[in-house]
Amino acid sequence: MSYVPGWRITRLEELCDINPPRPNLAGVADATDVLFVPMAAVDGGSGTIASPGRSTVGAVGHKSYRSFAPGDIIFAKITPCMENGKAAVVPPIPNGLGFGSTEFHVLRPKPGTNARLIWHLVRQRVFREEAAQHFAGTVGQLRVPAEFLKSFEVVVPADPALQARLADFLDAAVNIAASASARLARSERKVGQFRQAVLAAACSGRLTADWRADNDPGESASDLVARIELLRKSGRVTRSKPTVGPDGDLELPDRWTWTSVGALIDVATGATPLRTRAYYYGGSIPWVTSGAVNAGLITEATEFITARALGETNAKIFPPGTLLVAMYGEGQTRGRVAELGIAAATNQAVAALVFDQTNEALRDYIRLYFQENYERIRQLAFGGVQPNLSLGVIRDTMVPLPPIDEQQEIVRRVLRLSELANGIAGHVEAALGRADRTSQAILAKAFRGELLPRRMSNCSLADFTMGVFRGSD
Repeated sequence: MSYVPGWRITRLEELCDINPPRPNLAGVADATDVLFVPMAAVDGGSGTIASPGRSTVGAVGHKSYRSFAPGDIIFAKITPCMENGKAAVVPPIPNGLGFGSTEFHVLRPKPGTNARLIWHLVRQRVFREEAAQHFAGTVGQLRVPAEFLKSFEVVVPADPALQARLADFLDAAVNIAASASARLARSERKVGQFRQAVLAAACSGRLTADWRADNDPGESASDLVARIELLRKSGRVTRSKPTVGPDGDLELPDRWTWTSVGALIDVATGATPLRTRAYYYGGSIPWVTSGAVNAGLITEATEFITARALGETNAKIFPPGTLLVAMYGEGQTRGRVAELGIAAATNQAVAALVFDQTNEALRDYIRLYFQENYERIRQLAFGGVQPNLSLGVIRDTMVPLPPIDEQQEIVRRVLRLSELANGIAGHVEAALGRADRTSQAILAKAFRGELLPRRMSNCSLADFTMGVFRGSD
């Protein structure tokens, strides 16, 4: 490989002191203010210290915190923070005294080394990927050893002025990519808002107002509910006090009606066979948990139970087409809805909405309604550390039900608009990928010595970034 004249191959320890010794605090008053930086304060996206804290020499000076000074680069050494690019150049601080998490490595640029250039080095993906190949420790506590940093080879300009010029160019290029990514991220949020607006319009009647003006919906929703109740011929119809809706601000269109999920559909749940009984597991019956609901359409299972488990526990097989609503789950899982694409048993953390010949035509609309009411249904969870929903909450959920013909028109329109949103989202995702790849390509070329044009003084940022793709030196 040929490099630009005036560049050199060197090790990182020749450019920086790695984890320099702590300052001598003898004679410094305990009440002296210092900067304190926990890991969470470093913004992995911008590479800045977004929310530093304050402390005193007395509070941190005799503890095992990492120390650093203005102009140092702090670099997260522990997974997953290291892979996420948590690194920052320390800004000016009172008294020049800074302390932070021991999970930082500190790189102190030696005279003639540009701090911003080192920051760009440790932020590039190829550097972090190679660092990950040298992890030490145990799973969950993996760290980049200091020896890796010391021995890492890098190609840099020997001239400090040229280093500064390169760092300025990288700053500008990365800022352009970050600005583009921020705009694209806003576009992603807009697509999400559009999807939610479509569902809200669908379940309020606004989406099909023009359709109703030109079509006779036939049987009213009230008649539809009465017919389903009659066909079910069961005393299981629930007429409990509604827990979600009716919304006093929502006036339903003519021939729509409010009804409960339990009045239309059987709602059941499964069970978790005892893990200590090995003969309950490893069979041929798919068994899914609340985590599978995030898939939207469930076509496979990661665990299987035996016929004996079905016979001796409350586990049961639900047919394809059953809607599953997660009642438990960390993060965003609780309240999600998915459809079974296979016959499967479930655990007790999901509510199964089981359709039959009397109500299967309602399935697609009911699924849309649960998607639209995701946040409101989540708020009905109860309990302490991990709030949960219950079968009663799901049964009592109130649904604004249109006539069956309008339901079908609503589903058609939502699917068409969803396809439009999917197309836009795909373009945005591709553009985000290109922005990231461009940024990483610029960094990679910079530290291979392939990036800077020969006439630095006449180089514009446009020439610089185009050089990445032309392979100019």
